[in-house]
Parts: sequence; structure tokens; C-alpha cells
Amino acid sequence: MTGQRAVLRGHTESIAQRFVHDRAALMPLPVATFDASHKQTSRVSSQSLVRYRTNDYSVPTQYAHQGVLVKGTVDWVDIYPVGKTERIARHRRSYSKDDFVADPLHYLALLEKKPRALDQAAPLQDWVLPAAFERLRRLLEARMEKKGRREYIQVLRLLETFSSRQVELAIG
Repeated sequence: MTGQRAVLRGHTESIAQRFVHDRAALMPLPVATFDASHKQTSRVSSQSLVRYRTNDYSVPTQYAHQGVLVKGTVDWVDIYPVGKTERIARHRRSYSKDDFVADPLHYLALLEKKPRALDQAAPLQDWVLPAAFERLRRLLEARMEKKGRREYIQVLRLLETFSSRQVELAIG
């Protein structure tokens, strides 16, 4: 259609001319981006869990019994203390029903106080760590017995600050 004006049947102006009028009538885009999330307030349970849409998500144990804001998006569930902007937990969103989504790091502070629960702690059951961690645990428990388990948990607590790879390299 080179050289021709594209005019739709029943109109006198070209599509380009009509677009200029339409664009002038549009409202400006909002300054802030749209937050496509569902938000709800909740209370952390004694097991450090927050229920969101039929599923339980973990938070660090120090937030037990506190109020939180749960922000669910298509992919993520983010949890914030009420009135604060610092996120305390982030989980991949589960669309299953009655699912238990836990971050093992959330429970390490409690395990430090109750080291005998290390092998039974449900949030740690599916936690896959590099082989160096298990070697270190066996070494510590063989040399230090009960105290070795506490020392091992303190090494695991390094994962709250450092990456798994960094801690693994430090373990050697």
C-alpha cells in the first residue's frame, strides 16, 4: 500500500490520523509499577509456619507468634514482619494442597538449642548438602561426641551468611 492512505470503510480519516487523536486522549501511565500480588496478614505459628492459600511456608524461628504480611505472586511467596519492609522469608510458590514448604536455614537457630533433634527435624529431611558436610559431621561427632553435633550445627549456621559452596570450600 505504498503511497496510499489506509482508510477503513466508513471513516474519512486515515488510521494514522485516527491514532494521533486516540493517543492524545489516553491517560499517562502511572508513575509506580503495578504490584501484581495478593497480600494478606497472618500470624506465624509456634512451628514457625505461615499458612497461605492452603499451604504452610516456613519463617525463621525468632518470628514465631508474630504478625506478618504475606505477599503471594505467581512464582513466589514473600513474608514480611507487619509494618516492616525487610523480607524475612521467600519461597517458591506451591500450587499443591496442604503442602509444607520449608527452608532448613529457618530452623538452625532452634536446632542449636536442641541438637539432638538434628536427625529428626522434618525441614531438614530433604536437605541435600555437599558430601564435605557429612564428612565433617562424622569427624566432629567421632572426636567430640555430643559436643561435635553442636559444632556441626554451628557450621551449618554459616549457611545463613555464606553460600553452600563457600562453606564447602572452607570445610575442605
